[in-house]
Amino acid sequence: MTTDSGATDDEFPTMECARCEMAVPAGEFCGWCGDYLDDTKNKGPKWLRAKAFSASPGEHLLRPNIGSSLFPHLPPASRIVFLIGLGLLLAALVGAALFRLPAALITVAALGLPLLFLIYLQEADVHRDIPSSTLILTAAIGIGLGVGWVLLTGAAVARSYGVPLGAGITGGRLLRDGLGVPVGGMVLMLVPATLVRLIRPGPREALDGFALGALGALMFTGAATLTRLAPQFSVGMIARARPMEGLIVEAGIRGVAVPLTAACVGGLVGTALWFTRPADRKQHGRNYIRLVLAAMAFIVIAMYALLGLVDVARVPQFLQLSVHLTMTAIALLALRVGVHLALLHEDHGEMHEHDPILCPHCGHVVPDLAFCVACGASIHAASRSSRQLRRDIRPVRIETGEP
Repeated sequence: MTTDSGATDDEFPTMECARCEMAVPAGEFCGWCGDYLDDTKNKGPKWLRAKAFSASPGEHLLRPNIGSSLFPHLPPASRIVFLIGLGLLLAALVGAALFRLPAALITVAALGLPLLFLIYLQEADVHRDIPSSTLILTAAIGIGLGVGWVLLTGAAVARSYGVPLGAGITGGRLLRDGLGVPVGGMVLMLVPATLVRLIRPGPREALDGFALGALGALMFTGAATLTRLAPQFSVGMIARARPMEGLIVEAGIRGVAVPLTAACVGGLVGTALWFTRPADRKQHGRNYIRLVLAAMAFIVIAMYALLGLVDVARVPQFLQLSVHLTMTAIALLALRVGVHLALLHEDHGEMHEHDPILCPHCGHVVPDLAFCVACGASIHAASRSSRQLRRDIRPVRIETGEP
């Protein structure tokens, strides 16, 4: 390995891309626009490229993969560890519910996913790309708003959250508590990323926005859950009087559905705020990407508001859980599509067509362009520090011959 690429034009034969009409390095994908070079392989809209997710090669855009959707900075092999972490969190929630340990259940539900996401930020080198002060500020705003919102609305939802789930609220407070509280909370959890975007200008990449948006939302949700359910710590270590059904539903909603939905909505809004269109290629639908991202976030927020009505209505508890998990699946899909569109259409900065670089997703040595010509992964799916390291130590061709 050496910092001198030694690359020549002959190392990367070219062909014409039907979409961007440029002579590009030959391969499976166009290194400039990310489209298939073999036009017969992409039957859907070219601006969507649904058969190849930008952050994970080999995955269809609509494939329900929580690992590549929630941890897009990581290469496929590294995501396995975080999937195991999610499995352990789920196991801890189930165990706490089965053994009727409300304090343990609340602690895991409030802190589990936020802590796992912080580990992801470190593992993916996001903490090197984004100043630590920015990450701390985002988390602090989220925590402060979460605690303040619960203290402000505690009286309004005491009957709903101070007792086992499903107690319900009736009468004139249905719209106020069923719509106002969840919508207000959803809007507030987006404030950290929005404030940071306004007061901390700097390099803008879509996945930076995803990380900050998801971080702020998770910190808000974790702080709010811990504050709102803190009175349940007083019932003792083992709540023998609590129905098992209520504990299981509480674990599913507070520990799985709520934090995952928050991370998706926050990440989607952050992606839209940090998305930057290429100055020289504004056609191909790029003018509408931010609008599409914002529209998807608005739709998810509107659907989330309906969950508030389900929470305060007298419906069976497992129906509550089913509705929440369905909403979470929709939010994950919206996040996946939003991240894909942003990576596919954002400004990729200066590119080095004649220099080789190692793709961390497929392991091939490819031209240093916006997309890997072998697997189609966006170069922005890896951290800036990772890209810089691979550019500092570029691969070179070693000629072998008979002695």
